Amino acid sequence: MEDKRVLIYGDSNTHGYRVSDGLRYSKEERWTGICQQITQGKIEILEEGLNGRTTCFDEDGMEFRNGLQYIQPCIRTHLPLDMVCVMLGSNDLKAAFRLTAEEIAGQAARVLARAREVVESKYPHSPCEYLLISPIEAGQELLDGPFGWEFEGLLTIKKSKEFALCFAKEAQDHDFLFFDAAKYAAAGKIDGLHMDAANHRKLGEAMGRWLLAHYA
Repeated sequence: MEDKRVLIYGDSNTHGYRVSDGLRYSKEERWTGICQQITQGKIEILEEGLNGRTTCFDEDGMEFRNGLQYIQPCIRTHLPLDMVCVMLGSNDLKAAFRLTAEEIAGQAARVLARAREVVESKYPHSPCEYLLISPIEAGQELLDGPFGWEFEGLLTIKKSKEFALCFAKEAQDHDFLFFDAAKYAAAGKIDGLHMDAANHRKLGEAMGRWLLAHYA
């Protein structure tokens, strides 16, 4: 297998936000880093995670978090690429946006579609592939957690449980590959929103195995 370059574009769960102190898990603990360990020598994982990143919405006090706006310079920074993965949508669940799970999935697909346009504008016949990742589900701990005030309580949890089906449909409609992160990992017990170290490992190992099988 020749070396492949895979870009993973996401929010705080890709950045590796650690709830206990507000800092960041080490590269060895983050799911993208674990994925890199598993695929070492065969696949290069390029991580692009940002706390608070939405699919395509601006939020007061959260400048530069609009995922659609940054995807073009991000893609151009890392070209050439063999795969672009987008895992966004958790921040779109905030009460301020009032979006359905279907709408959130549609906007995540919009970001990935824009990524494809950027790649093809530079490399018209690029073999690059596009993977839409459905985010982990929100847990019950969100209700009383430190970020609960930003969301819609039980409705947020319900919407997050609809992600997999909605994201899978968008992937099919746009001819994207699909991966359900919630099948392998869950939110940690502190805030019901961010993965803890154990779940970073679960997701990193699952993605690593998926990529190796895909490129076998």
